[in-house]
Amino acid sequence: MGLNDWLGTFGKAEALGLSNDLEHAYESALMIQGLELEYFHDRPVRLDVDLGLPKPTQAQIFRRFRVGISVCRQLLGTIERHRSEFDSQELRQLQLIEAVVRRYGTADTPGLMRRPNPLPRSLLGVFDRVRNELDPEAEASVVAGFRRRRDSTLVSLRILLLLVLVPLLVQQVSRSYLISPLVDRVAPDVSFLSYTKPRLEESAVEQLRLFKAKIEFAALLEGKEAPSIEVLREKLAEKASSLKEEADSESTNAIKNVLADGLALLGFFLVCLFGREELRVLRGFLDEMVYGLSDSAKAFVIILFTDIFVGFHSPEGWTVLLEGISEHLGLPAQQKFIDLFIATFPVILATIFKYWIFRYLNRVSPSSVATLRNMNGGG
Repeated sequence: MGLNDWLGTFGKAEALGLSNDLEHAYESALMIQGLELEYFHDRPVRLDVDLGLPKPTQAQIFRRFRVGISVCRQLLGTIERHRSEFDSQELRQLQLIEAVVRRYGTADTPGLMRRPNPLPRSLLGVFDRVRNELDPEAEASVVAGFRRRRDSTLVSLRILLLLVLVPLLVQQVSRSYLISPLVDRVAPDVSFLSYTKPRLEESAVEQLRLFKAKIEFAALLEGKEAPSIEVLREKLAEKASSLKEEADSESTNAIKNVLADGLALLGFFLVCLFGREELRVLRGFLDEMVYGLSDSAKAFVIILFTDIFVGFHSPEGWTVLLEGISEHLGLPAQQKFIDLFIATFPVILATIFKYWIFRYLNRVSPSSVATLRNMNGGG
């Protein structure tokens, strides 16, 4: 491997480590904000306050806070050195981390707010920005930031393609070259595999009844007498044998689909297991895409998502989806189960979505929430 390859590999590893540090510190800052909102009425955490909770629970809350603020303090110095390399979304994450660390100072025993700075921090930020722009190494920092974001984008696209292509390829290849030959060979000897499901039997009986009606209708149109009982029975026996083979084939196809889907799910879990670091980068990439949208675009995406999955016209889509899954797995489409699912799952999904808007989006992008309310009729 050449020197350029080694340098490129080292640069990608360094960029991945910086993204992981930023994401780790950002998650800790969000966790601290969640504790403030849930237990301290959106005020700073104080370790000398009795929350009125059981002692083990309160001790766990304080322990989570200590770990979170320790992570933010330890990683902030490393992250701030690469400030000029960050894009707008990463700068917003860094600002949140800095705000949390400022709120609790640098003491080892947090809990009290730090004294305010003698000058506004925004004014100090102007001087820092001018100083960074006059820095002789500013151009190198910008280039390094571009390379790091490029490497993060490539890593995100690669793991995203793996999450999509690996399960799909495993499902198709295993079904065609492994599962289908095995099931076709074993099915005649295993009664469960060759057993025709009740739904398929009902469909076959209905098709046989229609076939008999077609024979009688064709005889009436041609002005001929209806076939005799012997002829009709012979034709029905041939049709019944054909329908039986089709029903058995559909039954074994359902078994093949179940086994292939299981292997595809296993492949998806293996990709997630061996690509945990890449998934962290992908999460940051998706956060940058989502939170980088304008307020109107965010509101548009939210309304589109909610109207499709939890809107008043979503039951038709859920019905088609559940019936398709039932047919793919060879299960009977129970209308009562579908109605129960539609009556409960979209409501749960809507509740989770509203909680996400209240808990996170309202703090990260309050202007998006205001735009969403205006676009949604003030609701």
